[in-house]
Amino acid sequence: MASRLRPRGPAELLSAMPYMLGFHPTDSLVALGLRGASLHLLLRCDLPASSGDGDVLADQYAHMFRRNALDGALLIGYGPPARAEPFLRTVADALTGCGIPLLDVLRTHEGRFWSLACERPGCCPPEGRPFDPTTSVIAAEATLAGLVALPDRSAVEAGFAGPSGPALAAMEEAGNRANLRVLRLVTGREPAAVRSLLLGAGRAALEGALGQYEAGRRLTDDEVAWMQVLLHIVAFRDRAWRRLDRDLRRGGPAAQAHRQLWTDLVRRCEPGAAAPAATMLAYLSWRDGDGLRATLALDRALDADPGYSAAGLMSQILGRGLSPEQLPALPRVGRRRRRPPGKALRAAGRPGRREASNRPAPAPGPGASEQASAERPGAAGRAERRRRR
Repeated sequence: MASRLRPRGPAELLSAMPYMLGFHPTDSLVALGLRGASLHLLLRCDLPASSGDGDVLADQYAHMFRRNALDGALLIGYGPPARAEPFLRTVADALTGCGIPLLDVLRTHEGRFWSLACERPGCCPPEGRPFDPTTSVIAAEATLAGLVALPDRSAVEAGFAGPSGPALAAMEEAGNRANLRVLRLVTGREPAAVRSLLLGAGRAALEGALGQYEAGRRLTDDEVAWMQVLLHIVAFRDRAWRRLDRDLRRGGPAAQAHRQLWTDLVRRCEPGAAAPAATMLAYLSWRDGDGLRATLALDRALDADPGYSAAGLMSQILGRGLSPEQLPALPRVGRRRRRPPGKALRAAGRPGRREASNRPAPAPGPGASEQASAERPGAAGRAERRRRR
């Protein structure tokens, strides 16, 4: 995403930043971590309300950058000097204290920018240097590459909202039909047969859904509800996760079909049933290097079920700024001990229940290379995630 743009100088970098983030930042700090000449890490957070909060965030940034063994960092503060500069300097001091060289420390506000690191007389006048992102070459290149900069973070967040009004009522009716369909499928069968039938139904539903999106079609409400119910069966969810991981690595039409499928499911699932699909979308966005959308999808999952363990895994990954760059493919999981069929059915038939199965893959260790944009540096709570980027 960000790697498509090659800004030349501070003005072009500032013009490119809304496209790299996906929205126009305000009252924010953006930190770019470089390895060689390549962007390796992109972080954004709101300017803190107090110096104490700023110290904590600065320390988290410094540890993250040091853990990545980055060659340099560049900081950008968005806002007036009284708001942006104290935090900029705190983060800059924390990074240099960890041995991370600073390439520049910029502040921008109302169409002008200043370099806090520049010491050359006459280079950075007190009134700042003007730039116009609407007429820059880099903005035109971003638009040509298909990148979009929405007005603010809330505009991006709106794209992750679930159904409401008549659309929600229609999905609730479809969900009831899907639950009855599961009951008819499993009633009177032995546990082993139930597991086999549900996994087979899940595989068929996933294959059919991906085929429809590859063909440019969209799922019906009943098809969305059927996927919504089946994804609460952990064994199927894990298989779908491994299929997603495999197809993203291969790229091509199948990977794009996954992006459309999981985005559509998150937008259309009943609010209390969205945890599995939203976690899958968070993983997909993280693998794509899109920390903002990964965090918004994770928020959706935790809104639906705060105890959903797969969402807890994604929270750890995003909180540590871990990257998919060297993450091995998800392993094939052997047959696991299953819950009694009655409990499995309740999990399938009652959206939003907590699931307590094994997670699909262990979180990579701190030594993993970090390539993706990250929404926030700490494993903070949901309110803290929303405060950032």
